Amino acid sequence: MTMEESRTMTTGTSTSRAALPFDWRKRLADEMRVNRENGEDRKKRELEYARRKADGYNAEEGDLTGYDCQKCKNKGLVASVMDNGEIAFSTCECMSVRAGLGRLKRSGMENVVKEYTFKGYKAGEQWQKDILKKAVDYAKKPEGWFFIGGQVGAGKTHICTAIAAYLMKNGLETHYMLWTDETAELKANKNDEAYCGRMDKLKSVDVLYIDDFFKTERDRQPTASDVNIAFELLNSRYNSRKITIISSEKTIKDLLNIDEAIGSRIKQRAGENAINIDRDRERNYRLK
Repeated sequence: MTMEESRTMTTGTSTSRAALPFDWRKRLADEMRVNRENGEDRKKRELEYARRKADGYNAEEGDLTGYDCQKCKNKGLVASVMDNGEIAFSTCECMSVRAGLGRLKRSGMENVVKEYTFKGYKAGEQWQKDILKKAVDYAKKPEGWFFIGGQVGAGKTHICTAIAAYLMKNGLETHYMLWTDETAELKANKNDEAYCGRMDKLKSVDVLYIDDFFKTERDRQPTASDVNIAFELLNSRYNSRKITIISSEKTIKDLLNIDEAIGSRIKQRAGENAINIDRDRERNYRLK
């Protein structure tokens, strides 16, 4: 081999090696891809671990009583996993139900709720069947107000309590108002801040059940103070279209005679759900 050939070959070899430089861009891209894949795998593992922890918490049984909730298992809280892998706790819907049941318990109606159900309502006669159907339909789709008045002992409180309990169990905040007791307290605090606070609560609660509306001793007319409280409360709920359930020994006609502004508001908001039970002792099942 001549020296010229040798130089040519050497030069050619050098040229060949120079054509294959170290590809740092590809190396960097590969490393970034591997790191990204490892990061994604790590994030998936972290999310899966967080989900297992959340599911484990949600499966645990709690110690709250009074209402059996399958969602939170009677703990009052539900765990969920956020996008960043953190576990968040939110208040379960059952807590509003428990609050409503607590109010009924404090009102002395806890045992009545267990007894006064749709299933327990005796509907042997057609007028009772009509009442039961209207009540069930209203509870399933509570639009407007529900009013039932008239004959004593005809199951008015029973049917209204069944509606209120149904709505509570479906998550609506409900307040039970025994008219005679609560208005007595309101009148006692008329010039106090307690009056405003109590009235605001009655005006704003999702569902207000007024039992024995305008009940008086020996069928006396309601006082001017009673009428003023009734108008303030019902006018507010009328304007805000809040669900209101009313039982009374008075019929719509009686209420119109007492105060037309109150009676007409109840009649309009209740519409077809304004039930008047004719006064007939045969319909008083307390006498049977």
